[in-house]
Amino acid sequence: MNATLERILTTESVTDGTDVFPLRHPDFPWLPVHMDRAEGTFLGDLIRRVDPVTSLEIGMAYGISTLYVCEALAGLGHSARHIVMDPFQTTQWRGIGLRNVQQAGYRQFVDFHEARSEFLLPSLLEQGTTVEFALIDGWHTFDQVMLEFYYINRLLSVGGVVVFDDADRRSVNRVIRYALNYPGYEVFGREQEPRARLSLTGRARRAAAKIPGIDRIVRQDVLNRDWDLNVLGSCVALRKTQEDRRSSGWYNDF
Repeated sequence: MNATLERILTTESVTDGTDVFPLRHPDFPWLPVHMDRAEGTFLGDLIRRVDPVTSLEIGMAYGISTLYVCEALAGLGHSARHIVMDPFQTTQWRGIGLRNVQQAGYRQFVDFHEARSEFLLPSLLEQGTTVEFALIDGWHTFDQVMLEFYYINRLLSVGGVVVFDDADRRSVNRVIRYALNYPGYEVFGREQEPRARLSLTGRARRAAAKIPGIDRIVRQDVLNRDWDLNVLGSCVALRKTQEDRRSSGWYNDF
């Protein structure tokens, strides 16, 4: 592991060169603001499987997930561009994320934009940018994540992967379920998957979902809960399997 990343994870702290800060949100200190080692390993494995030339990350904060991604990119054996956006990097986060990337020796990979995703993503699309890997880890309201997925779906190449962090939050999990309604997405992997046994009710629901024509009697959102779709976990990755050819007016319940 990169020495800068190892030091941060071991000490559970970061510095702006003057002061030292714990790996917690500056305004909400009970909230962690970084991916742990297991999630970082998960990201690295995905990067090596996808082998991207261009990747994208929404939300930088202290730069921990950026370091995980760049560490994997550095081992691919070819040049790569990692587009990162965070409108609060030099204000709320004191430039610490960029400082960590520089100290780790990964600055050549990072194309950083201190911009909001809702402004930068359409600009990238207009420029004809395509990506093979994307990480969504910014503001976690349903509408914000949905907007970000909308643009990433259009930027993502077939075979590319989009990762949702904090996927165990209901707001994020709802977006994942909606994305899985698209004809061209499948679960590609998840970290910290649930280990609880399926209840008798859950088993009955699974069995009922297999009855031909049951979807005309019982709504799909009743038959298919999150655990039935394999979308629980702290990080969930979806792979794009085909171009988006949905017709005008397309909608599926989720």
